[in-house]
Amino acid sequence: MSVHVFPTTDKYDVFGVGTHSLCISFNRGFRTTSNAITPRPSWPTYGDIPVSTTAPVSETDYNAMEFNLWKKLGHEFMIKSNINHWIACKEGTGSLVENRAGTIQCRNIKNVASKCYGYVPDQLIYYIAAGQSMGPVLIRSQSNTQQKEYYYFDGNTRSNWPTHDPCGTNRNNHLTNVANPHGNIYIRA
Repeated sequence: MSVHVFPTTDKYDVFGVGTHSLCISFNRGFRTTSNAITPRPSWPTYGDIPVSTTAPVSETDYNAMEFNLWKKLGHEFMIKSNINHWIACKEGTGSLVENRAGTIQCRNIKNVASKCYGYVPDQLIYYIAAGQSMGPVLIRSQSNTQQKEYYYFDGNTRSNWPTHDPCGTNRNNHLTNVANPHGNIYIRA
């Protein structure tokens, strides 16, 4: 197994002393149903995007480490994006690496979008369509809208879209007109 480990020495050293590992680097357009995160990790969800099990070696090497290995690296995660706020999350009753819906405890690391500064998700759910999970969703449960998606890692081009909404309303509140919109998930080692 080849894992790209990053020392946590920069100003976004959100996990404290130690290292964090880059588990997925993804891209793809956002907010149209013909889009999905690319590549799709091997997490247990349905999708029509090819699955990757090759660990990425940089933030723009669009690959995903074998999902079953993520939990061996730790249970805290950080999501970076060049169109949405960066967040760091710890498990509550929910766990991204254990594929379990429930509460998560997140904090804002860096505001990127021009709206909803400091907002963070607080729950992890799995969106179900036609009886199958399409990917993990981080929601902001206190949002006053019906749709509460903050990050939605949709792996299917037939319905929905990958969401990057700093307001947690599943709308176009992300930073726009960005060349090569992409994101990354790191796991705390």
